[in-house]
Amino acid sequence: MRIRALAGLVVVLVVLAAGAIALVPRTSTAIGVVVAVDARSLTDVRSFTLRVAGGETLVFSLAKLENGAEFPPGHLGEHVGSGEPIEVTYRNDDGTLNAIRISDAAEPSGS
Repeated sequence: MRIRALAGLVVVLVVLAAGAIALVPRTSTAIGVVVAVDARSLTDVRSFTLRVAGGETLVFSLAKLENGAEFPPGHLGEHVGSGEPIEVTYRNDDGTLNAIRISDAAEPSGS
């Protein structure tokens, strides 16, 4: 009887763990050049457009940015002028690309 109860508990825990994993939002990463920034000021940046390899452009919202202290959104304007690439970790929330983390992209080796 105890073994059945323990086995049942294990099954319930496995099902709960699988459900929790499914609820964790998946993130993606994009590396590219910032080509536009939608900002009212250096401290009020709403979104930016990134051109990735192949020429595709992606528009990212900054509403859910987690590392704004490490990479101030106002710094994106400098990247428009310099052409230095950035790396964006983001989540696609029902068609809105929400930037979660932004960093300067690592220089390719050999350059």
